[in-house]
Amino acid sequence: MDHEQKPIVFEHEHGEGPAVFGRTAAVFLVLAMLTGMAVIIGFSELGPAKVWLNLGVAFVQAIILSLFFMELRYADKLTWLIAVAAVFWTFLMFLFILTDYLTRHFYAY
Repeated sequence: MDHEQKPIVFEHEHGEGPAVFGRTAAVFLVLAMLTGMAVIIGFSELGPAKVWLNLGVAFVQAIILSLFFMELRYADKLTWLIAVAAVFWTFLMFLFILTDYLTRHFYAY
């Protein structure tokens, strides 16, 4: 019996060479611009809006890092579920810490 071995086909083929470098460089430039934007926001006089703007910039940076460098774009549903669960539990930890901080009464002795 003559059996041919089938070639291994990976689920997602990633590009090689200049396309990968170009995409990585573009993602780096976007992240660098967002970091510069966070620095500019940090030194500006925006009052309470400064915190929310920097949180928005950090959120966008986290999304870009997750999609491109962690390659969540090519991930299956279980990997997405794990990523969403990690974000959810991190949110809960910050929520509980903030709740504890805001409900304490600070007395000057």
